[in-house]
Formats: sequence, structure tokens, C-alpha cells
Amino acid sequence: MDFHPLVIHYPIAFLTTYAVFEILRFRKLASLPYWFYLKRALVILGEISAIVALVAAYLSTSTLAGESALGNMYKLFMLVTVLIFGVISGLYLKNRVKPAVLIPLALIGLFFIVVAGGLFGAIVYGTHFNPFLASTFQFLNVY
Repeated sequence: MDFHPLVIHYPIAFLTTYAVFEILRFRKLASLPYWFYLKRALVILGEISAIVALVAAYLSTSTLAGESALGNMYKLFMLVTVLIFGVISGLYLKNRVKPAVLIPLALIGLFFIVVAGGLFGAIVYGTHFNPFLASTFQFLNVY
């Protein structure tokens, strides 16, 4: 069985979807009785799978996420992602959701998950595969 999609793609999919749902607040969707529970499930499942991805990255002995500038930066961005979405998950678990707190955290978390995904893609495919993140790679000095 291929665990790659479970460990890598699910955290990105769940957390990105959650962040978009949290940032784009459509009145019609927000009034649905299950909307809160859908976002809660996405962020908690995404957080659990992101923790698994982070542990896998730190336990990796291969050169894929091993010791390199890209690998270390990926691990750092995943750690920050796990921390940000961990705070959001905790707020949802304690039913202390306030848009004034969640929206900025979701925006910051979305930035970190996108860059982490780009860094992992750069590890696999090289730094020139994504022209949208080229300036970010240069800023992070991982070219």
C-alpha cells in the first residue's frame, strides 16, 4: 500500500480546504447547521495527518527529506504549520471559535502549508518546477 498520499497529500488537502472555508465566509454556507462541524472535522483531521507528515519527515533517513537546505526548510515550515493549525484545532475542540482570531491564523496557516508543499515539491522535482514560488525559494535562500 502506498502511504505517500495519506502522509503528504491529505494534510495539505484538509488544511487548505479548511483555511479557504474559514477565510471565505459566505453567509449562506455559514448559516448551515453542519458548517461548524465540517470545518472542525477538516482542521482536526488535517492536524493529525500533518503531525504524521512531520514525524515522517523527521524520521526520514533518505535524501528526500533528509539533511539539505530544502529538507530542513521543509521541516521548519511543516513544524510551524502544525503549530498554527494545532492552535486552531484546540480552539475548535474547546468551542472557542472567534472569527477575529481564526481568520488571521487560517491565512497564516494557509501561507505556511502552501510554501511547505512547494518546498517538498522542490525536494522531489527541483527548485525550478514552480515559478510562483521561485521568489520565495530565493528569499529563503534554498536555491
